[in-house]
Amino acid sequence: MSVRLVALLALLVLGCAHSPPPPAGPRVLAGSAQIQRAEATVELTLRYEVREGSALEISAELRGGGSGSVGAVAVELRPDGFELAGPAAWTAEVAAGETASNTWKLRPKAEGIARVEVRHGLAGSDLDGITTAAFRVGADAIRLCATADCAGEAP
Repeated sequence: MSVRLVALLALLVLGCAHSPPPPAGPRVLAGSAQIQRAEATVELTLRYEVREGSALEISAELRGGGSGSVGAVAVELRPDGFELAGPAAWTAEVAAGETASNTWKLRPKAEGIARVEVRHGLAGSDLDGITTAAFRVGADAIRLCATADCAGEAP
């Protein structure tokens, strides 16, 4: 009986150690942020997706709600340890019921820890909404770090 228990535990450990990677497709980077002005709202959702060939895509989606528009919203990427293809800043305006999105393509500069800071706010004012994410870059994979996984490591 104890041999079966040991064998079962060994299989469980091996099964967990070789779990498949998360499913392909965009994953939410952080919770959504909301900007409000009078009766109008804009919800910002950030997502990330790891592409083949060591590429990372960060996308921002704006979704208008309420009535009217809050005005133009600016979103800016500040990568550390990644090379950004294209402009770092994007500005869009969405009215209630409308959406707009943008995708940034990044490539890691080296293996190790790389970070992306995303700032957002009303265009023309301080971008005081901040989301920061860290990624562990390996030879064959890019993975989002859990909160404490990469805390002490510099890009």
